[in-house]
Amino acid sequence: EYQDTVRVKASPDYGYHFVKWTNARNDSLSSDALFTFVLTRDTTLQAHFAKNSYTVILSKVGNGRTEIADSLYSYEYQGTVRVKAFPDYGYHFVKWTNARNDSLSSDALFTFVLTRDTTLQAHFAKNSYTVILSKVGNGRTEIADSLYSYEYQGTVRVKAFPDYGYHFVKWTNAGNESLSTDTLFAFALTRDTTIRAHFAKNSYRVTLFSAGNGRAETTDNLYSHEYQDTVRVKASPDYGYHFVKWTNARNDSLSSANPLAFALTRDTTLQAHFAKNIYHVILPADVNNTVETADGKLAYAYGETVRVKATAGYGYLYLIKWTNARGDSLSSANPFTFVLTRDTTIQAHFLAVNYQVSLFTGKNGTVKSGAREYAYNTQAEVSAEPDTTYHLLKWVNAQRDSLSNANPYRFVVKETMELTAVFERDKCLVTVDKTEGGQVTGSGYYDYNTLVRMEAVADSGHVFTGWMAGDSFNIKVSDRSKFSFTLTEKAFTAYRAVFAAKTGNEFLPAGAEAQAYYADGVLHLVHLEGYFISVGTMKGERVLQFTADSDSAEYAVTLPAGVYILNGAKWKERYVVRKFMVK
Repeated sequence: EYQDTVRVKASPDYGYHFVKWTNARNDSLSSDALFTFVLTRDTTLQAHFAKNSYTVILSKVGNGRTEIADSLYSYEYQGTVRVKAFPDYGYHFVKWTNARNDSLSSDALFTFVLTRDTTLQAHFAKNSYTVILSKVGNGRTEIADSLYSYEYQGTVRVKAFPDYGYHFVKWTNAGNESLSTDTLFAFALTRDTTIRAHFAKNSYRVTLFSAGNGRAETTDNLYSHEYQDTVRVKASPDYGYHFVKWTNARNDSLSSANPLAFALTRDTTLQAHFAKNIYHVILPADVNNTVETADGKLAYAYGETVRVKATAGYGYLYLIKWTNARGDSLSSANPFTFVLTRDTTIQAHFLAVNYQVSLFTGKNGTVKSGAREYAYNTQAEVSAEPDTTYHLLKWVNAQRDSLSNANPYRFVVKETMELTAVFERDKCLVTVDKTEGGQVTGSGYYDYNTLVRMEAVADSGHVFTGWMAGDSFNIKVSDRSKFSFTLTEKAFTAYRAVFAAKTGNEFLPAGAEAQAYYADGVLHLVHLEGYFISVGTMKGERVLQFTADSDSAEYAVTLPAGVYILNGAKWKERYVVRKFMVK
């Protein structure tokens, strides 16, 4: 009704707020959401609402910064807000949370719709970096707390342990830049890091000493070497000394090798030990005299004093002098004292008694040289000259014992001697030749008064007629094919066997004719009774041998085709009967 009191109320939606009431003419009436007025007419009221404005508050946890993309920090209800997180170096963005610490997003650029005052917090965390260890040389590495992954600026402690014989040199990075020379190296980790430990061999010292009478040195004249290097040391003894062994600083025996090679593993002290050489006194044997050292030894250390003494024996009078191996005179003292510095040969020379050597000869030669006086135990040489056609048979002594057949004859004189040269005649050459038609034996050299045997064998178709001798072979000495004689100075020394060709059946009975032929597998013989028959081929191969048993004999025998020669022999006579053919 007119002048009634009216109360109106405006209730904004969530995210909105009431602004004012206006009338139909849009005149502002009130800004109170609960509006009371007195109604005097029909009235139109309009409630005006507007979006709320909300604030965005940004904060952070950790090293980094935040910003709103459009640089505004107040937005209307449902306005789109974009916030961005920027981690500092060595950090990374983790997440956005609200005032209640609820996680909202893990994206560094976060977009959302604003519906209330909002507080956002950006969370940053340190990066994790990896440590990679490597090495050069012999040794090992480790990280002190056994971790190989650390947060940004975390303290890393690495440690290097060189192997025996090696030492640590330095730490380097991936670019080979030197970082530290301390075996325990601590650093702040700001990135993935490769760190390398460098090891090198130790250098050791070789110290050499000599225990007198020599020197010791390295073969390369270097006295500092790296671990496990091969070192060669050699010892050079002084004259009269020899190397014995190497010992270490504790005097432990190490080796007798010289030079000595070893691998160096520590500072090493070596001492070379030397000893005097042992030399020998050589006294050549003397069967007649006594030569010896005063103390009976023949081996002495270098520089020792040696006394030798000599005693003359049978055939000698006294010591003349001492000489060395070259024959140089040393002394005539007896005993003789000297210092031994090497193997030494010392010869004692004695004055010998002289002995007469007399020479004699028999017939057929003369003595040539060697008859005179000789000192005892010296060498004599005697020679003889035989007459023509004679030679020296032997030398004999006064008791006729044979001594030698050498000419000249050398021997050692130990007493008075009488030697006789005995000669004998040379061997004689006996020559035996022949005429055509046979073969002979018996030529050669023969001693006089020995038997010479000769034999003549006639060829087929020939007969032996006798042995001839003399200057022109005009003296017949025998008609026997086998002839022997004793060789004397008067005997002939040249002989000739004379052969003659057969002219027919000279030895058959008068008026008889020997015949031989082969027919129908039978060999027929005529007038050959008692003859020794030999049948052979033209090449000299014998195929039959037998004695004919009758004057007219037949012998069954198979002969291959060819030409054959039949020989018949009776007593000392031979002849060829004939040739015959087998078809």
